[in-house]
Amino acid sequence: MSDDLARPGMNKFLVLVAILTTLLSSLACSIDLGNGNSAEELSLKQTAVVLQQTQTALENATLPQDQPTDEPAQQADVPVAQPNVVYEGISFSFDPNIAQSVNMAIIPGQNMGEDYMPGETYPTYFEFTFNNYAVADHFHTPKIIVYPVNEYCAISAYASERIDSLQLALINHPAGGVISDLPFLPMWPAAQIFSVQVGYFDFQNGSGVRYLTMYGQAIYPVDNQNLFYTYQGLTNDGRFYISAVLPVVHLGLPDDGSTQMEDDYMAFEANWETYINDTVNWLNAQDPRSFVPGIDLLDAMMASFKVER
Repeated sequence: MSDDLARPGMNKFLVLVAILTTLLSSLACSIDLGNGNSAEELSLKQTAVVLQQTQTALENATLPQDQPTDEPAQQADVPVAQPNVVYEGISFSFDPNIAQSVNMAIIPGQNMGEDYMPGETYPTYFEFTFNNYAVADHFHTPKIIVYPVNEYCAISAYASERIDSLQLALINHPAGGVISDLPFLPMWPAAQIFSVQVGYFDFQNGSGVRYLTMYGQAIYPVDNQNLFYTYQGLTNDGRFYISAVLPVVHLGLPDDGSTQMEDDYMAFEANWETYINDTVNWLNAQDPRSFVPGIDLLDAMMASFKVER
């Protein structure tokens, strides 16, 4: 978040001009999100979402002050709303700009043993999926999972290691970056290519880390089909682990990254180090509200979580 937006007593007119300038520039982009709509229609839809978020921001004269810009891993100060989802002792709230409604389910666990991939073994967990999510077409399904820690550790050594890594991260606050390894569940047969917009903040009875990332089995351009927001958190009593996988898009990213390397993959591979460093720096420099859904809205949803079981 920029200093101008976060400073109490800000000049609303200047903020509005800055945001409208960004939006007008965004309208000139032609990004097809792969859901059958034209680039112009998608830009207008995403602009409408940002305008609605901007109106809310201007109505609130004081916003929290971020950490200094030279500190990449931030301790975020996130407002908390009253819950509008309550299920099996788990509650949270979400903004209508994120989704229209939420589906709730208990997913039966399975223990496949050592002969299967680690991700095939998991305990019975709680799952929240979204209807009419802000990003209509994406590689990842938007969902939030709540795992019971003791049950997971009892059947999966890998999960136990990941949970331990989150506990350490919540103490040490690693900043992420290129070729990062920030804590993440569920287990996927792919690598975390990078992590950006890293921030640490509490939910109602625990704490966690938020970041944007992309997973892959090989190097691949950063695009709107694969980028997602995640929050990885632990309740204060250590009994439950929260994992959110929520797609986000940005008008400055390509829809389908394969078009950037289809002509000459060897050239793309040779330039990979420069490309990914430049892209990570660019993503970190973007206003959190310029993503859709806004990172601020997703943060507020995760901060509202409470697990009482």
